[in-house]
Amino acid sequence: MLGWSAALALFVVGCGPVEEQPLAAPEPAALETQEAELATRACTNSLDCREACTCQGGFCVPDAFGPPPPEGYCDEAPVRVCSTGSDCASGCNCVGNVCVNDGFSPPANCLLAPPDSYESDNTHTSASSYLGTPQLNHSFHRQNDVDWVLVATPINQVMTVETYNLRNGPSMRIDIYAYNYATRTLGSLVGSTSSTVCSQITPSCFIYRATANVVANGVYAVKITDKRNRPAGSDYTPTAKYDLKMY
Repeated sequence: MLGWSAALALFVVGCGPVEEQPLAAPEPAALETQEAELATRACTNSLDCREACTCQGGFCVPDAFGPPPPEGYCDEAPVRVCSTGSDCASGCNCVGNVCVNDGFSPPANCLLAPPDSYESDNTHTSASSYLGTPQLNHSFHRQNDVDWVLVATPINQVMTVETYNLRNGPSMRIDIYAYNYATRTLGSLVGSTSSTVCSQITPSCFIYRATANVVANGVYAVKITDKRNRPAGSDYTPTAKYDLKMY
């Protein structure tokens, strides 16, 4: 009996107390690597990924904001959604609610938005004319887009230029220049703004408004510049739009 007890004692000493050891939490970097290994769409920045996805470790993965997208969603290329062909850029057709190339060369970038009806108004010499009623559905369809509008002033007054009904987050600058229509040359800057009328997050604040003292029988050139400095016109960067009025 003594020999058996001694053997048991040696066994217990040799093994030590038996306790569950907690599993070490994976390092954040390790999680990142595992997540990237599961992804198959390579990227250089988040513009290469679909909405609700971000570029991490060179691959498109869910961005962790809002409900997670379906499995495999981030592995697919971004697309521009559409309801008709007018929602697509030149060289693209609307097929299955997605803008796709029309098959002719060179292939178009179907992620881009089509220009609005006032283009080409990217210079003061090709500006649209303000005819006394609001111009609806202006858009910033390209990175750093610029829209120019000419207006004739019949009387001496304080003229107000206002952009309103802002959609999809436009950020802009409004400049008002005196203009020599006969020679198509810009004069002095007479009014400008790059801030909304107030800073609260309410619809009544989402207005840009610039004023200028104008003279009777004058002509003025209004320049509206996209300040966002990022591409526009795909499902992950919806086309920024605004309406314009002068009074």
